[in-house]
Amino acid sequence: MKTLKIYIIGGGPAGSATALSLSKIAASSQRIQFKIVQVCGRANTHHAIGETIPPAATEYLRELGLEDILNEQHIPCPGSISVWGNEQAGFNDFFYTPVGQGYHLDRNMFNQKMLQAAESSAVTLMHDTKLSSIKQNQQTNQLELKLETTKDTFVKQADFVVDATGIQAKVARSLGVARNQYDAVISACAIYSLDSEKTNAAHTLVCAVKDGWWYGTQLPNNKALISFCSDTETLKKIKADKPKHWHQLLLNSTWFYQSCCEQFATKIQQANEIDIRVAPSAILSCVIGTHWLAVGDAACSYDSITSAGITKALQQGLSAGKAIMQLFIENKTEALSSYQQDVFTAFNEYLELHQTLYHSEQRFNESLFWQRRQFKNLSINLPKNGNRSERKLI
Repeated sequence: MKTLKIYIIGGGPAGSATALSLSKIAASSQRIQFKIVQVCGRANTHHAIGETIPPAATEYLRELGLEDILNEQHIPCPGSISVWGNEQAGFNDFFYTPVGQGYHLDRNMFNQKMLQAAESSAVTLMHDTKLSSIKQNQQTNQLELKLETTKDTFVKQADFVVDATGIQAKVARSLGVARNQYDAVISACAIYSLDSEKTNAAHTLVCAVKDGWWYGTQLPNNKALISFCSDTETLKKIKADKPKHWHQLLLNSTWFYQSCCEQFATKIQQANEIDIRVAPSAILSCVIGTHWLAVGDAACSYDSITSAGITKALQQGLSAGKAIMQLFIENKTEALSSYQQDVFTAFNEYLELHQTLYHSEQRFNESLFWQRRQFKNLSINLPKNGNRSERKLI
């Protein structure tokens, strides 16, 4: 029986979802044996931005066979409260959504459980390993991976590679594929320990202000995350990367600050340090190749205002696994092109949402942050003839 080796580079939700999707279909293959390897870097000790997932994500988890993954360590999220476009707070409740409910995630635990599920599904995990380089092996018609651990360096041959390395897109960029950037926001974040154990789940809080917008969410283990989202130019100008200035901005937000204190039952004090995270709106010039494809933020990344990063990772992981298996088992060479079409279509829908959200806030027209987000009729076209030219769209 022929054996094909598929390497997934990345240990986050997109990589694990792809691994699970692949393994589920591979188990039913009668004529091809698949070796699926997931290469995981060092464990992330930082909290990831986007710890709250909407109900739509639970549907994809169910399809992946992960119905029980949210039963431990995670807190149900009743929805969000936002002040955006006017001074009145608006509610987006999850209670009436038929597909499931939202959750405030223990993100590290969530990632770990997904990796454990992949390993239980006959996926080989390579922990504490990183991709050093990748190139086409002309003799074997495979991709040659140079992998590194803290103690060793070795080379592996892959029949197919999945890039799940996040916004760095290490595989695609190493193969010469450009990344087209539409926008980029930057979040200045602080993690707080709450004064007392909360029994009721808090809403996610969002508030637009002159120089950006605030985001607050409860976390498991009696913690909360508060984030100020702006852009690089504005953040430097108002020194929001410094705890003192960041806290003063928080106090000036009034409604948001008061709501955080009430929701989290804690008086929010000045943070000791501010963590900076970038959230670009970007997409690769092409998300597939003859022997590879990209998933999750490696393929395309969204503004954090959408809270869609994990949902996108799960959905694309499912689709990518199906496309790869259609290619190898059913010899459907168009499967990868269809996957790419879906990624580009979804990104264009995201661009429309991005424009709708930022155009709906007209109270701060004098602000450069909001002016820089006012675009019209922008869309991304599918690549033609493997075009890999890079475009920075702003």
